[in-house]
Amino acid sequence: MFSFPAGRSSLALTFSLLFTSAMAQADIQVLSSIKPLALIAAEVVGDKGEAVTLLPVAASPHDYPLKVSDIRRLREADLVLWVGKELEGFLYRPLANVDRNKQMAVFDLKSLYWPKAVEGDDHDHDDHHHHDHGHDHHHHHDGKDPHLWLDPRNAGVIATELAARLAVIDPQNASVFAENARRFAAKIEKIDSALQKQLQPVRNKGFAVYHEGYQHFVDRYQLLQVGYVTYSPEQRPGAKHLYQLRQKLQGEAVCLFTEPYYDQRIARELGQELSLKIGVLDPIGDDNVVSYQQLIENMAKDFSACLE
Repeated sequence: MFSFPAGRSSLALTFSLLFTSAMAQADIQVLSSIKPLALIAAEVVGDKGEAVTLLPVAASPHDYPLKVSDIRRLREADLVLWVGKELEGFLYRPLANVDRNKQMAVFDLKSLYWPKAVEGDDHDHDDHHHHDHGHDHHHHHDGKDPHLWLDPRNAGVIATELAARLAVIDPQNASVFAENARRFAAKIEKIDSALQKQLQPVRNKGFAVYHEGYQHFVDRYQLLQVGYVTYSPEQRPGAKHLYQLRQKLQGEAVCLFTEPYYDQRIARELGQELSLKIGVLDPIGDDNVVSYQQLIENMAKDFSACLE
């Protein structure tokens, strides 16, 4: 049997131990379906790993064609963080082949905050003035808006639950994850309070959004949404819906919001026809957005700028 000389044997042993130690302390990787979840995950992981995003910011989370490399990333990640089949339906089957202990669907978390329940299709300004329930509104989310990260309180819930899951995967850093989540939740609580004051002056200004995905933000800050151009970005609005929307917007709205990654033509034509201000909302965050705080503060600024 071949053997190293004494000096080289000691060196090889040292290298082997260092390599084994490095492998044991390998950084944890959280693969998030969309950027907002990755921004939250980055706060919790801190310098003990990395939080990366599966989808490009311009891709639709409702329907995305996964590549072979994407499937490999799902299998190799320590934890896959996603909203759930209610938003990223395309991930449901691929994740069936991933260990359930290596995935976390935030839609199922018990402590989340949800917009007030809506009964029927009537448009009630007193109780539910922020929801638009036209006859072509298809409740494929069982009445729950899956864009739940747009309520800052939910970001804190997600961070806390994520820290608990990461503690199981990497128990050596459990206390770090817990402390990171606590600090993030405390910071978000202050931001939430500031946004309440910032948006209070525009609560009675009516508006329409491009697609029905802002209920969490609208409900949290008691804003006056009177309609939406399309229920889902992948759906072209029907003539009947656009007619009903025109009726609602006339005299009730001052602003119509578009989104940066979808066809804005219909929305802009409608806004010009009704002499509405045109604003842009980005619920995902472009390449310039580097934190959840920036994402949610940008949302508030965009609402304020168009409604004031």
